[in-house]
Amino acid sequence: MPDIHEKGSASKGQKKNQKQSETDRIMGELKAARSALSKKKSVETKKKEPKYIAQHKVVSGDTMSGLALKYYGSAVREKWMHIYEANKELIGDNPAFIKVGQVLNIPELPE
Repeated sequence: MPDIHEKGSASKGQKKNQKQSETDRIMGELKAARSALSKKKSVETKKKEPKYIAQHKVVSGDTMSGLALKYYGSAVREKWMHIYEANKELIGDNPAFIKVGQVLNIPELPE
């Protein structure tokens, strides 16, 4: 005859199996997450560093559009923004404020 205290509850063996199943499920999720993170990191490391076609020392009268025209043959915003983005840490938040003497990297245009 079963113990009345165990009636309606799982036995010790069943509880152990449930805990093991839960542990296995969590470990599986952790392994999947690690795998996904590893794949993401490998994709990020495969991203190419920008290639530069030139360095330009800013002189009086230089503008971002003028540099784009000189190096890319076009002064449109799309072109000079490539130069600005490649040098944003040096230039700051406003691409209109390049300073005489700054040396800017001129990136290769994306294909």
